[in-house]
Amino acid sequence: MKEKRIEKMKRIFEKNGGVAKYSLLRENKFCSKDIAELVSGGYLSKVKTGYYTWVFQNSEISELTLAASVVKNGVICLLSAAAYYELTTVNPTAIDIAVHTGGKPPVLPSYPPIQLHRFKNTHFDLGISEVMIDLIPVRIYDKERTICDLFRMRSQFGMDVALETLKTYMSVKDVHIQKLYEYAEKMRLKTVIMPYVEALI
Repeated sequence: MKEKRIEKMKRIFEKNGGVAKYSLLRENKFCSKDIAELVSGGYLSKVKTGYYTWVFQNSEISELTLAASVVKNGVICLLSAAAYYELTTVNPTAIDIAVHTGGKPPVLPSYPPIQLHRFKNTHFDLGISEVMIDLIPVRIYDKERTICDLFRMRSQFGMDVALETLKTYMSVKDVHIQKLYEYAEKMRLKTVIMPYVEALI
């Protein structure tokens, strides 16, 4: 394949966060043979059925960005969100992504490792924020929602992790206790979280 065509494909991946669907490549006049040639040449890697990543960009793209690109309607949550905000010392073994309850779950790639969590639709949109990672917009729950989720799922992740995130959060300047209480009340966690917050004030 000519260098000009390779550069054209590279630009497609750059515009799409390093991940592109097969259908998008076809729309841009790349046939199955072209894609197979670039895979065998080491330019492309198949992430999952119908999705490819630009191998030469992989070192520049974080796992969070790659995971968010693959699970389009998901939201980075729990330990992965806490680690992003530097609220915990725990290093997640997989990227935690929240998806709506019900519906067909997305097919996950072999890389990066992704752990899906089904969140109820009533509170799914609460606290969704958008941050730029690798110059790509990524949906992630804000700090206050992340703390509430870790308290809500403390039996799974441990009370020590929930308390660590809260203590770290309370020690920095950018604290919004009212927002934390608002989220906690909506998620029926206020009586759980409030005593710990008051002890740290």
